[in-house]
Amino acid sequence: MSVNLDSPTLPSSIADGTTLYIAGRWSTATDTFERLDPSDLRRVTGIYASATPGNVDAAYAAAGGAQPAWSETTAIERSNYLRSAADLLESRVHEAALTITADMGKAIRDARAEVLRSVAILRYYAGEILQPSGETYPSADSHTMLMTVEEPLGVVCVVTPWNFPFALPAWKIAAAIGFGNAVVWKPAEPACGSAVFLTRILAEAGLPAGVVNLVTGSGRKLSAALTGNPRLAALTFTGSGAVGSRLRQAVADRNIKVQLELGGKNPSIVLADADVEDAALQIVTSAMLHTGQRCTATSRVYVDRAVAPKLQELLVKHADALVVGNPYDAATDIGPLASVEQRDTVAGYLQLARDENVQFLTRREFDSDTCYIAPTILTGVSEKSRLVREEIFGPVVTVQEVDNFDDALKAANDTDYGLSSGVFTRDIATAMTFIRRTQSGLVHINRETSSVEPHVPFGGLKSSSSMSREQGKAARTFFTTTKTAYVRWT
Repeated sequence: MSVNLDSPTLPSSIADGTTLYIAGRWSTATDTFERLDPSDLRRVTGIYASATPGNVDAAYAAAGGAQPAWSETTAIERSNYLRSAADLLESRVHEAALTITADMGKAIRDARAEVLRSVAILRYYAGEILQPSGETYPSADSHTMLMTVEEPLGVVCVVTPWNFPFALPAWKIAAAIGFGNAVVWKPAEPACGSAVFLTRILAEAGLPAGVVNLVTGSGRKLSAALTGNPRLAALTFTGSGAVGSRLRQAVADRNIKVQLELGGKNPSIVLADADVEDAALQIVTSAMLHTGQRCTATSRVYVDRAVAPKLQELLVKHADALVVGNPYDAATDIGPLASVEQRDTVAGYLQLARDENVQFLTRREFDSDTCYIAPTILTGVSEKSRLVREEIFGPVVTVQEVDNFDDALKAANDTDYGLSSGVFTRDIATAMTFIRRTQSGLVHINRETSSVEPHVPFGGLKSSSSMSREQGKAARTFFTTTKTAYVRWT
């Protein structure tokens, strides 16, 4: 597939690999790596520095040096930095959106929405850090006051994935620095262009040198340096379960806070009394947009047999109506997958479906030498199949028929994951029962499973999470520590 690209001009720093930002200075490394545009594999979108463990150590030294003074700045000062960054990012929405699309092929409409979401996240934390801090308690001693005081943790390591290259770093970094911590940030390799852009925004907002430090390169090569530095006080990571497990084990014998978000295999249940037309649209929106590359995307559907034929017909109708193509075109709904590696992963699952004689309800296909995968709806899949058990991370959803709500809930909960789940029903009692009995950290009633707002806690159960929560007031809990003070007077 060939497309005409309205793509961004390559900045000189990204053209020559000057993508390390340490102690307020940009630099490159001896080794570099290239990134290709997922929508046209002939086009190089960036050349990035392959950081060394020594670069990581330098980033930690810079963060450690900056953190004491940064923690002493007032909450109002830190809030102003975040507001300035939000204003700068908002003024460059189109350029930022093009950068996301060049990085990972996200359709430009969705990329623009992500940038605006990131602006909202920065503004949210600019306000959240000004909320009341600490508490007072009564004492048994009439001459003593009891109070708690919140303080920053120190240096936080932020490791982010490629699927939301602005929004996910924004909600981690804004919270971390907003509450007085310094940051060492290692983005996923496919997201490095966006990482450089966002770091430049923070620098232009006047953030002091060393408060945020960016290292680009291979996570596997840098893992030991990222987790082993003695300055590390907390680690926040979003990505695969295997990588998250390795990171957690690497710091298990140290007194370090760990926050992990590790994906999902998210079910939606459609009952006989549901608005089936609306349910079909919500499910396709969640499963297919962003090319299905969302940890909260709907990937399993359990539908009452009474309405299964109608739901399947509507799912196919909505999926077939999606425009798959040039991600730089505003008319496109779905662009390519983020990389050749991710395309091969999803294609492998589709081959597994053929090998298992699974029924494909949709029929579109694309050339194997591109990163495009068509929206795919599967049915007749065994509950033991890897198609149902494993996170595919592409525009693929399975549809299974069930006899009743109890059977649907049992099947929905039969997974190692527990991030997000949903039910479509008009019955409030069923909805409330689902909220109590579903085994997921996020619950949606008559809504897609992937919608997320920044001011409420985010996180999953079981293998989807370390059980600590992100966003909202939960971010204050994670990125600060509490002292209890006994103040006595005579």
